[in-house]
Amino acid sequence: MYRPDSPRLLWRRGPAHSIIGRPTSADDAPMQTPPSPTSPEPTTGPAEGRRVEWLLRAFALLAYGTMVAIVARHWWADTTRHTLLLLLVSEGLTLALIFFARPASHRDLSAAAMVSTVLALTFFLWFDYADTARFIPEWAGVALQVCGMLWQISAKVVLGRSFGLLPAARGIVTGGPYRVVRHPIYLGYLVGHLGFLLSNFSLQNVLVLGALYVAQTVRMLREEAVLGSSAEYRDYIRRVRWRIVPFVF
Repeated sequence: MYRPDSPRLLWRRGPAHSIIGRPTSADDAPMQTPPSPTSPEPTTGPAEGRRVEWLLRAFALLAYGTMVAIVARHWWADTTRHTLLLLLVSEGLTLALIFFARPASHRDLSAAAMVSTVLALTFFLWFDYADTARFIPEWAGVALQVCGMLWQISAKVVLGRSFGLLPAARGIVTGGPYRVVRHPIYLGYLVGHLGFLLSNFSLQNVLVLGALYVAQTVRMLREEAVLGSSAEYRDYIRRVRWRIVPFVF
């Protein structure tokens, strides 16, 4: 399960003729203002946005419970498949964090954001766990998964409570792994998923992960659209050019 992890921005209202952006701390109360022309238009108000996000969290919990049942059955049939257990750990960590996200001042509730988020919450239900081939040894897949998890954990520690499901304004984060790429949590997911795929290869799994990263790209772009009117954020993207993979994208 995945969540846009780029730097966040909250807004406060300035004089009637202007809107002033500023970084906010966890102690700041969220304040809602009309979105800028370059930001995606929300489909509902703040209260409705909170309800939608909590519904998505409940849906994510249900999807993860289903995944645990599926993966446990396949792991019990072959207890040497440690990549299955690490997939559970990685997705469980993401699920735990989304329940402690900081309230957002503005969420993107567009159809593109909603569909891509639902796909990110359920992709593992469509994996082929049985009829797979190993392109690399199990230990090598585990090593890639551990590296990916360590990277994403370091990014999540820096991000703190600015982690959530929908593209949203939750505060600016530019330190640590965010100095390397703008969406370092996604980079950690990508490395871990490659480890899983190469140890559990099938055409179905390739297609599932391909669809997932199309959805993740949509989420990244929507997140950046939410933040795009901020001068501070524009300065950040000038300094950190790459979104997820250095020298590639």
